[in-house]
Order: sequence, then C-alpha cells, then structure tokens
Amino acid sequence: MKVNNKHYRTIWPDPHNNRHICIIDQRQLPHEFVIETLTTGEQAITAIQEMHVRGAGLIGATAGFAMFLASMEAPELDFTAYLTSFAEMLGNSRPTARNLIWAIDRVLAAIDDIPDIAEKRDRAFTTACAIADEDAHFCKQIGEHGLDIIKEISRKKQGAPVNILTHCNAGWLAFVDHGSATAPIYAARDAGIPVHVWVDETRPWNQGARLTAWELQQENIANTLICDNCGGHLMQHGMVDLVIVGTDRTTHTGDVANKIGTYLKALAAHDNNIPFYVALPSSTFDWKLDNGMAIPIEQRSEKEITTISGKDEYGEISTVTLTASGTKAANYGFDVTPARLITGLITERGVVKAEREAIHRLFPEHDAQRDTFSGRVMKKREQRKFIRHDSLHLLDYIVLDEQGNPGTYSMGRTIDVSVDGIKLETAIALAANTRLLITIGIEDDLVELEGRTTHAHPQDGRYISGVTFLKISRNGRRVLSKYVEAFRQRKRELQKKQEEA
Repeated sequence: MKVNNKHYRTIWPDPHNNRHICIIDQRQLPHEFVIETLTTGEQAITAIQEMHVRGAGLIGATAGFAMFLASMEAPELDFTAYLTSFAEMLGNSRPTARNLIWAIDRVLAAIDDIPDIAEKRDRAFTTACAIADEDAHFCKQIGEHGLDIIKEISRKKQGAPVNILTHCNAGWLAFVDHGSATAPIYAARDAGIPVHVWVDETRPWNQGARLTAWELQQENIANTLICDNCGGHLMQHGMVDLVIVGTDRTTHTGDVANKIGTYLKALAAHDNNIPFYVALPSSTFDWKLDNGMAIPIEQRSEKEITTISGKDEYGEISTVTLTASGTKAANYGFDVTPARLITGLITERGVVKAEREAIHRLFPEHDAQRDTFSGRVMKKREQRKFIRHDSLHLLDYIVLDEQGNPGTYSMGRTIDVSVDGIKLETAIALAANTRLLITIGIEDDLVELEGRTTHAHPQDGRYISGVTFLKISRNGRRVLSKYVEAFRQRKRELQKKQEEA
C-alpha cells in the first residue's frame, strides 16, 4: 500500500544485502515514518516482543525472516541445535498469534531434509520470502471475496456510503500488504463504491487511532476516529452497516481471538442485527484447537494502561501518566469471540460460516493434520522454555473453572517450590481455591500439573499465591522432583555469586 504516494510493504529484504531485513517501526507512527533494519535473530525477536512489528500476518512474516537470520548465525557444527533453541525463544515472543508458530514450523520443515548447511540457509531465505509473498497475495484475495459483501450492502443503500466499523489495526500494517479487515475496503474503493470507516481507537496501544486512521488517510479512504466505547451507540442509531475485524488466532471450529474489545463489538452487532465478519488468511487457523477459551491470552505491562504517549506542544514524543501513583492495572491483550456471534469468516478461498464443518469443507487438507490434541493446553513448541541462562522461574499457568474448563492463560514466577506445591508470583490476583493447570519443566521434559491456591496476598505491586498440587502422576512427580532440585541448585548458585560479589 502507499505512504506519501509511494508503495511499501511492511517487511522486505534489502535489495543490496538480503541479510538486512527492513521493517517499518510502527511504534513511531503516525508522527514519524521510520524504517528499521534487522540484522540478527535477536533483533527480530525484540521487534516482535516490543511491537516494532505487530499484527498476525506481519508477526508470521517477521518470524520467517527471523529464522533465516538465525540460520545465518548458527554455527555449522551445531546448526540444528542452535536453530531449534532459537525457534523456542522466537515462539515465546508473543503467545497468542498463531502465525508465529506456523511460520517457524514452516521454515524448519522446509530445511529439515537438506544436508548442506549453505543450502539450508538459502532455503530458509526463500521460504521466508514465500511466506511474505503469500501473505500479501492471500490478503488481496480476501479483499476480492469481501468485496461482494460490501457490494450487496451498497446495492441495498442505493449507492449511499457503506459505513464499516473496524477494531484495532487489521490493515496492511498488520500484514505484509493489503491487510485482512481493510482488504475488502480497499477493493470497494477500487470498484468505485463509496465507503466510510468508523475507526476504534483501540486502547491501550491505540492501534486504531495511531495506525488504522493514518493508513486510511494515506489511501484517501473516508474515516472517523471514535473512542472504544462508542461503537454500540453508533450501531443503535443505524450508523453502522457492517463490522469487519481481524484475528490473531482462530480455532478450526470458528472461535476468534482478536484484540481486546472485539468481543464487546460482536455482542453489540449481534444485538443490533448488524453483520459481523472476521477477515483472515488461513495461516491464522489453529487446526488443533477446538475451544477458543483455550487460546493463550497475552498479558502485557500495566504501564500500557497507566501511561500514554503522543506528540507534545513542542513537537516532541513524550509519555505521561494517566493514573494515581500506585494504581494497579490488568492488561489483557486479546479476548475471544465465540463462533455463534460471527456472521462469517472472509478467507483467501472465500467467505465461510464460522463452524467446523464449513471450515473443513473449504480447507479439506487439514483434516489429515489433526491429532488428539486435547484443546486444553498448548503444544510443546508453544510452551515456554524454562531454563534460560540465569533463571529457572518462569511458569505457564491456565486458570480452570470448577468443571475443569480452561480460562485465562498467563505466566507466573516461581518464588519457592517443593514436591507438593509451589509459591507463585503473578501479575494478577488469584483468589484462594482457584484451580490452575501449571506447566512444569526441565528443558523439554515437561508436564502439566493441576493445583489449587491455598492463599494469596499482594506484595510490592505483585501477587503471591501458595499452590498445592493435586493428583500427581508418577511421571509428574518425576519431572517435578527434577524441577525442584534444579530450582534449588540454581538458587544456591545465585546465592554463592552474590556472596562472592
């Protein structure tokens, strides 16, 4: 798409040196247009974690190029081990977006049966380029399929502008080109159909205010910025004809995880009989997940809610605090919209109902790829790598309801551990008697253990909970014993270093 009437993609190899991967640093938009160059795998991980790049498709494309950069850094004598370790770290950089793991697995599969290291590196590069090209092509096709929806609404309105509400940024900035939710809008513009877009600001990162509005302005699409809480009001007053959003992960049964606040827009649309569509390339489908409530929901820093950044009266970018000192905040990055609230999914192959049978008819090749995944926990590659340089303390946990169904996914920090339980530090409060599914592991020797909190209390802005494990299997006790010993050994080593210092 265009920036100041010049075509750009969101990520591309430097034509003079393909070991330099160029990205648009989206943290600087809309005030500055900055092109950043990634030259190492570590820089690519940082770019994903700190949201220099963001959005499902672009995260996947960046992951593909990150694997290529890592392949160039990998020592020939330890190539596979190095790349496997890097893939684990990269896979942990953002837990919700399905495209991240999909791209990593695709690069690893492409180079797996190649014996020559130089050829592996070449194949990693061509695969990364193919992922990016495919993403742009699929988004263009999404636009073509979504155009028919807008055409029909325009016909009913006898040519009056079609008012489309979108949430977050699922535009070309979230993909490689065209975007998902915006692709039908661009296609309608190109077809001569007048459209107007209501742009949700999308707190706390303000992707709508900062990115979607800017992107639409660059493309001369009529748009109006609204606060996140305004959408329902507009729908009630007949000012919205259609809602189109993107998705970071969609189950093969039609549940959708998208930026926090999407669920509320779906509820409002449902109550006002307004069609609610989700636009996505097929790389965003999770073919092994049955229940959207099992999708890991990223929790981010409190500061993203308690502060805000913008350009001040002197033209400088500055950050100000919105809240009283000591204010605690919970910053969930995504929510899940159940399939029953979704009118349809707009994919590169066409528009499909948000239901298992219809999705599998459109993508029949994925039936053979399904396994006995329980739908309750993550795949091993999506789990955290627990021993990291100087720490053995990060844990995944999922909150379970009384029926054992999964709820919120998050991470905690081990304060202390025994063969019977654990003391856990978390960013959010856990009530006493909360059931948890905690992943314990030593490198790749992982096990999920169910526990129940015995007590919980705030401490220095965090929350400390005691957890007693329930019904530990023989294998679970074996792994837990290893974890306890490794944790205590690491504590002894760190204490010794501190004493020597």
